[in-house]
Amino acid sequence: MIWRLLLDGAASGAWNMAVDEALLLSYGRPRTPPTLRFYSWQPPCVSLGRFQFKNEGAGTKARGEPAVTSSFSVSTSSFDVVRRPTGGRAVLHQHEITYAVVISERLLPAGARSVVGAYRWLSSGFIAGLERLGVAAALARSTPAASHRTTNCFASAAQCDFLVDNRKLIGAAQCRKQGIILQHGSLLLDADRAAWEAVVGGSMQDTVTLKSLGVTAPAEAIIQALCAGVESALQVSLQPGVLSEQETALAHRLRYEKYSCPAWNEHGAAE
Repeated sequence: MIWRLLLDGAASGAWNMAVDEALLLSYGRPRTPPTLRFYSWQPPCVSLGRFQFKNEGAGTKARGEPAVTSSFSVSTSSFDVVRRPTGGRAVLHQHEITYAVVISERLLPAGARSVVGAYRWLSSGFIAGLERLGVAAALARSTPAASHRTTNCFASAAQCDFLVDNRKLIGAAQCRKQGIILQHGSLLLDADRAAWEAVVGGSMQDTVTLKSLGVTAPAEAIIQALCAGVESALQVSLQPGVLSEQETALAHRLRYEKYSCPAWNEHGAAE
């Protein structure tokens, strides 16, 4: 099976979420193959889960920038804020590689079409990629009850998260529309733990990063290893591509009409 590979650079939270949703909504119109996208965030950004309360666990006061975005501030540093189309809890996107996969559930193996089954099948490719970097990761087996009492995605592990020695390395989230799956996740290269705890809340003591595991390869090499893992574990061929004109136009519209709007980012207002 051929998948499209998008290697995007750093962009704002609003643009990153707009592109991910544009890929989800445009899948199959016109016919496109499954897509694997890698990207990063500039400026650093806090992303909230789709159903997370706007002030839930915020360690600092939010200051609004009307018609553009909101920001959390920590001392002299400030972060953009965006609400994801997927569930889960807050993530500080700062020193990381983010991936997104868009695929029809019909293309998954028959036993992998449930929510947990899809997580495990798709994530097996990234686990294989991490092995190429010398990192032995595994998906968490269950969601601790305590995880529901924290707003910090990396403060505890759910069944969709990657663990190394019981410490969280990758957090992921998923949504579906008309049988199409969007799964995206954050791989921590490093972490400003003080900023995480001040902005997002919760403890980062059970979190691990690639840097703390001794992986110092550049981001490009890490992405290459992850791509190789996806190809080998999922038996797919990744072909470099770009957004279609339709996807690009939709992403621009979503950025301005949804992901740059306080009504969405602060309140999760109806689309």
